[in-house]
Amino acid sequence: MGVGLEDSCVHCGFCLEACPTYVVTRSEVHSPRGRITAVKLDVDSQGFDTCMFCRRCELACPSGVEYARIITKVRRATPEKILMNSLLERPRLAWRVLKAGKSLNSGLIQRVRLSLRDPQEPLEYREESPEVILFPGCLTSLAYRRTVENALKFLKAKGLRVSVLNGCCGLAHRSEGQVERAQELVRRLTNVKGGTLVSLSSNCTAHMRESGVQVLDFSEYVLGLLGQERVELSLTVHDPCHANMIGLGKATREVLRKLGVNLVEMEEPSFECGAGGGYFLFHPQIAENVMELKAEKIRRSGTNLVVSTNPSCSLVLSFKGFQVVHLADLLAQTVTKSLE
Repeated sequence: MGVGLEDSCVHCGFCLEACPTYVVTRSEVHSPRGRITAVKLDVDSQGFDTCMFCRRCELACPSGVEYARIITKVRRATPEKILMNSLLERPRLAWRVLKAGKSLNSGLIQRVRLSLRDPQEPLEYREESPEVILFPGCLTSLAYRRTVENALKFLKAKGLRVSVLNGCCGLAHRSEGQVERAQELVRRLTNVKGGTLVSLSSNCTAHMRESGVQVLDFSEYVLGLLGQERVELSLTVHDPCHANMIGLGKATREVLRKLGVNLVEMEEPSFECGAGGGYFLFHPQIAENVMELKAEKIRRSGTNLVVSTNPSCSLVLSFKGFQVVHLADLLAQTVTKSLE
């Protein structure tokens, strides 16, 4: 019998308190250790489906267990999830479907419509010989068009030629076990030519970079563009889970430092927000419990303004009543001030 990835787990339990689903259920079934045990025993477990795929357990694990590779081997996407992921690949088609959602007899479409509230037509913008290929990511294209416009506004103010590339990086597919399709989508992005690929969605940045795509996060790219811009605000920062895996929070904070904001750190900035990509659509009760824990951490910071660089995180944080902004939104304010 060969040795599998799951055999590197020594069941020490360091992952338990890092795992949001274990924290809110206190059930071993819904913990990384419990899921790995089920894989070892070759038994099906409801815990496979309840994983938020935040990968916080990997950072907590002293044995370096590659949990993501273990869980994606055993997860099986339902027809609803396959449908949702297929739509995410084509943001413009997704917008049209959601726009017509009231007339469609689909529980999933109705749930997505209620969550997005006001889905927007993805921004189309292309310039010849672009220096920057701006990749919003599928959900940002639909839910936060204004943020895409703000990023474009700032980059154009710096004299850069920009083209917007709408699409999906494949992270949603990978998280549900559609590994081959995720690899196909990443392959397309690997072949993007004609400028620096800059991602607005930091979890997408992390997934692409781990998959071999040459990409910069928006926070990293704008660091070299900042001059005398200033923003007088007090705020806190949420670190999206996958972005946290590769340390993108450092770049986010460096941008904020250069802008001169008053940054108030919350407790455990990388604690899962409760979105889990589209997880909150399929496991609303667990997701709500995690969201409330996250909300308490933010409330204790004493500020209602939160910087989030990932769209699903931004959505659920806004569900809890917080004012949520992307770095691009803050930078666009500085462009407006400079023109006054």
